[in-house]
Amino acid sequence: MKKKSKISGSKVLMVEAGMAALGAGAYYLLGPDGKKNQKKAAALIFKIKKEVKSDAKKLKKEWKTVSKKAPKKPTTKKKRG
Repeated sequence: MKKKSKISGSKVLMVEAGMAALGAGAYYLLGPDGKKNQKKAAALIFKIKKEVKSDAKKLKKEWKTVSKKAPKKPTTKKKRG
């Protein structure tokens, strides 16, 4: 009799896909054109950070205006009894 594996086929496939992506990423950053690709990746990460900070500032301003308009709730909690 064949012993059943505890890991499903789809999980094995996901792990294999993850390993392939990791290998491709390593080749991209460490392969023959690694230095050039590292600079591209660093520039892209910098751009993304800048956009995220900008969006966060916009959301913070928006939150302040929304919170000012919201009705004030009492801060004391009522005991259930």
